[in-house]
Amino acid sequence: MNKSFRRLPLLCGFVVCTAALMTGQTNVLTWHNDNGRDGLNATETVLNQSNVNSTQFGKVCQAVVDGQIYAQPLVVSSGGNNTVYIVTMNDSVYEINGSNCSQIAQVSLLEANETAVGCAKVGGVHCYALKPIIGILGTPVIDSTTNTIFLVTETESTAGTCATGNNSSCFTHRLHALDLTTLAEKFGGPVDIAGSYQKVAFSAYNHIQRPGLLLLPNTWSNGDSTVYIGFSEMDGTGVVGVSIPRGWVFAYDAYNLANAPIVWSSTPALEGGGVWMSGAGLAAGPDSPGGDTYLYVVTGDGDFTVNTGGSDYGDSFVKLTTSLSTIPNGYFTPFGQECMDVEDEDFGSGGTMLIPDSGSTYWAIAAGKDGNIYAMNRANPGGYTPPTNSTCPATGTNANQEYFKASPKAFYTTAGYWNSALFYSPMYSPLLKYGVSVTSPPTCHPYPVCQNQTAKSAVSFEYGPSLSISSSGTNNGTAIVWVVDGNGWPAQGVATPEPVVLYAYDAQHVTAHVIPELWNSSQCPTRDQTGNATKFVVPTIANGLVYLGTMDPTDSTSTRGELNVFGPTSAVCD
Repeated sequence: MNKSFRRLPLLCGFVVCTAALMTGQTNVLTWHNDNGRDGLNATETVLNQSNVNSTQFGKVCQAVVDGQIYAQPLVVSSGGNNTVYIVTMNDSVYEINGSNCSQIAQVSLLEANETAVGCAKVGGVHCYALKPIIGILGTPVIDSTTNTIFLVTETESTAGTCATGNNSSCFTHRLHALDLTTLAEKFGGPVDIAGSYQKVAFSAYNHIQRPGLLLLPNTWSNGDSTVYIGFSEMDGTGVVGVSIPRGWVFAYDAYNLANAPIVWSSTPALEGGGVWMSGAGLAAGPDSPGGDTYLYVVTGDGDFTVNTGGSDYGDSFVKLTTSLSTIPNGYFTPFGQECMDVEDEDFGSGGTMLIPDSGSTYWAIAAGKDGNIYAMNRANPGGYTPPTNSTCPATGTNANQEYFKASPKAFYTTAGYWNSALFYSPMYSPLLKYGVSVTSPPTCHPYPVCQNQTAKSAVSFEYGPSLSISSSGTNNGTAIVWVVDGNGWPAQGVATPEPVVLYAYDAQHVTAHVIPELWNSSQCPTRDQTGNATKFVVPTIANGLVYLGTMDPTDSTSTRGELNVFGPTSAVCD
């Protein structure tokens, strides 16, 4: 493999490292912090509602990298220092000192005669959301027990006919397992991702690896851990007369990547049903007290035939066994699925969040382009009930436990959860807060989510922000919702790319049904200037610092990325 590799000594800036040294050792090893995807770091002891303000909190450093950053930054802490792992759309991996942004190491995963994929070659005019190149798109996952980071690259060959042509054999997805310290390949990696399901073969062409990777221990047949990887079609590739690529989930032996993977496809007989979920990680957890662990995914658009004896799960919440058995363990599909497919109202435009396990019923929450929030009983998601009419818009009653219209706008996000409160944000809308009850009898509604909003933010967000939450347990005055707002579609007719604005909200208190704002990065525009927006960027909070992946605002080609780091600061707000 033709890798470039550079390793630099670990450095530490005094002011910021002092704050980091006072914290506990919190790691962020997967998308949205855990496999339930609730977005919560409940061990944050430095940042709180009293010190996150324009006087005491702001940007402390930045680091430029060789490609846009779409994946969530991951953090490994040791000796009071944070090492941040950044992956780029140029198929590079960076280790960065999280306290002062100095580069520790960098490796390119491109092989000889390869480049990152030119978006126009797979997305055509519809590649605006990811252009100009697609490399490492989905958030990696870190296995702390083996000191390994797993990730998927997408590459394009420039050799032979690929230099002038554009056939499907020129494109490759690879699974890598890298040592966290050396960034060297291990466990037999990398391997080209390939496989088939019900005699349908996976093709790297026109597929993107958007969802965050999932790692489950001791789930492979030989007792090894398993890495799960989701795929969807490239945005906009489905056109009249052309088959829409399917959704896929692959399971690999984490400690021997050469073992043939287990494969599941959402629409093996027909088409569509992509697993993309706006970058959310595949979720996993038990379905009931003492129950087995399952995977939970939501598919976007595509054909649905399960209700008539088929095997296609378009626009569905699907419950998969860890072995990806041929028949999913359960599913839920909205009664309006056929109309949703026709009108591009993907159920799977956002990810699944599992309400932390409590009570006798375990819940999953998801929302999509139809503006509904859906709550599914993980033990019995509900299946499908046909509509009561034969025209669009469809009418009827859904088979899941609870659903309600939360917004006239679409959701492209995954919910966050803290202390019986659900935080969500649709497009062109405020941040919404709902009460949640898992008690019996429930205190606010027959089902887990109170349909009446507890509160909402005063600010509306253009494309629906991605969010994370930090707190010191349930301690008073510590819970903060971190919300990212930006244009979200960096090249869709935007003459001048817009900078990200990072907001901090009080997750605990409510004033006249309004979620109080603590701080935002536009209050001190010079000191706290952020990079430009990428799509579905998620902030990472660890050990007194906040990490945000963006585009380098000084790069006119929009190919470089920039890591922004925020934390306690004594720098004057200008």
